[in-house]
Amino acid sequence: MDKKVKRKMANPQIKCTFIFILLGAFLWISCREINTTNPQKAFKYWTGAIPPADFEFFEGQYWQSAHITKEYILYLKFKPTKIWWNKFLELNNILEDKNEWIIPTDAPDWFRPSDNVVRYRINNDFDQGSRYFIDTLTGICSVYEIQL
Repeated sequence: MDKKVKRKMANPQIKCTFIFILLGAFLWISCREINTTNPQKAFKYWTGAIPPADFEFFEGQYWQSAHITKEYILYLKFKPTKIWWNKFLELNNILEDKNEWIIPTDAPDWFRPSDNVVRYRINNDFDQGSRYFIDTLTGICSVYEIQL
């Protein structure tokens, strides 16, 4: 058999092996649990964006399951700009929440919004308990977001 013909016959096996290895690597990387208490990293995992330089970060906790469905729980305490906060509320259809809300039992000790906060929630029927707080005196925000 001609050498060129042999190479063409072996080529599909090489491609198949390469695709199998690439798919396996992708699944291995995408199916890892994420856990951090670094507030800047928590912000990045949550938003997918690098934290702006003019934000102050105080505390954070982010957990993401190993499932490909991106299940996560976020606790974050930070001080964004007023412009960012108002745009965040607008883009995510978040409105003031006057209903009773109980802090989750797994909340970190530092996640205790002050008495001066306005509490918000996403305006839709599917409410897993995520809440967003802004302290009216300091501008410090506390975020609890859950997606399971």
